Amino acid sequence: MKVRRVANASCLLLSLTVSSVSPARAAQSAQAGDQQSLAAIRAACAEDAQKLCAGVQPGGGRIVACLKEHKDSLSDRCRKAAGLAANPSSSPAPSAPSTSPTSESQAAGAATTPAAKPSPAAGTGTKAPSQTGAAPASYLRMKQVQVIAHVADPALGGKVDLPAIDLLIPSTWDFKGSVAANTKEGCFSDIHAVSWEATSSDGSIAFQGAPNDSWQYSDDPAALRKLTDPNRRALGAQGKPCPVKKPMKAEDYFRQEILTVFPGGSTVVSVEPFPELNQIARKQLGLPPDDGSNGGSARTEAIRARVKFQKDGKDLEDWVTLVVVTRIFRQGQGAFYDCHAIDVTALRAPQGQLDANDKLFKVMISSIRPEPKWQAYSNGFIAKLYQAEAQKEATMDSMVAAFQKHVADTIMGVTANAQRGSLNSAFGFDQNIRGVQTFRDPATGNTMELSNQFDHAWLNGSNEYIMSDDPNFNPNGQLSGNWNQLQPVRPAP
Repeated sequence: MKVRRVANASCLLLSLTVSSVSPARAAQSAQAGDQQSLAAIRAACAEDAQKLCAGVQPGGGRIVACLKEHKDSLSDRCRKAAGLAANPSSSPAPSAPSTSPTSESQAAGAATTPAAKPSPAAGTGTKAPSQTGAAPASYLRMKQVQVIAHVADPALGGKVDLPAIDLLIPSTWDFKGSVAANTKEGCFSDIHAVSWEATSSDGSIAFQGAPNDSWQYSDDPAALRKLTDPNRRALGAQGKPCPVKKPMKAEDYFRQEILTVFPGGSTVVSVEPFPELNQIARKQLGLPPDDGSNGGSARTEAIRARVKFQKDGKDLEDWVTLVVVTRIFRQGQGAFYDCHAIDVTALRAPQGQLDANDKLFKVMISSIRPEPKWQAYSNGFIAKLYQAEAQKEATMDSMVAAFQKHVADTIMGVTANAQRGSLNSAFGFDQNIRGVQTFRDPATGNTMELSNQFDHAWLNGSNEYIMSDDPNFNPNGQLSGNWNQLQPVRPAP
């Protein structure tokens, strides 16, 4: 469902203005309706708010209260515009803030602090004032990045680079990603370990993606003995066998596998369902909208956990997301379980800033797309490994062989689903659940899914996107580059 939009930036700045000026001046402004003066004050004090109150969540008068607490540190520009006496000890007006947002509300334009017009080389995920002095617009500026797989395969013509994952991050963030051979465990399905990290320019906020993790199990005692027989177990990456352990809930996986990588003394603040991510995963896997639709042969559960911890003397917080996928293959009196932890991501921020970045976190998660060509290559490679294992097992046990074949068929089914859809296709009826909506590029006719937390979007020729919730905002003339407005594609009634 749509996340409720935060208050308009200009409303907060209006409140800031009235609270910052002297009572006499505020009364005169209100009575005379001096909108031009209010706009000047908003522009003059915005950078102070961003410099002095960067970690303060907008709303409830918190930014106004913060500026009052720092009134002696306000710039002369702000004090003069607000009708206050200049502070001899004050420093010059603060320079333009870092183009890397320190909070989601700044990144999404929900805060009240417009930034200077960016240069062509430096994008911004904050706000930009209009050139006419009007109230600042609310927008989010993102760029598309890719995780690249370096593949050496004669069938592809030798050494080639295949884009594996696409996602959107704030334009000024740094990004690095890799596709490496899995060295942790040996499930064939995890042989390609995809990971990435996007960080704000000051390194205070990071968005990370971790490789998938898989395991298998059988509740039939005879089949379980065969799965755990060291002489018969399938060997995957680095000659290691696929782990054999019971299916588990998503929260149990988080506490047993993910929490252990956090520093000692970390605190789990909350663990909650994450239905938007669950729907994203089901669509990517070609599954129906809910578990009951497939007779229980495949179950998915997505969660988001919040963790507080200390690292390098800093108080930090993480959102951690993951989806546990359990595919069940029934045969005879027992069942085989093929289990995977996928879509493992984390958002790290200084304590007190995680909630402000919640919207940005969801925007980035909803933008993640596997590239169909990479999926076809990777899944085809993995399926061949399972098929070879099935042939080997067939000479020893038809039950285990059938399980391996079932896994191979499932993987190929996922590949077929990925080829039917792509970055430029909509998934349809449940977009609200997944937090996305479809936009169309009128210049090319291509469609794409972007966050539904913004109703207006633009695209330039450098894989950058502007998303805004302000119907009056237009990046052309305010930001560098030429921006082509995208058209929302409304579902048919």
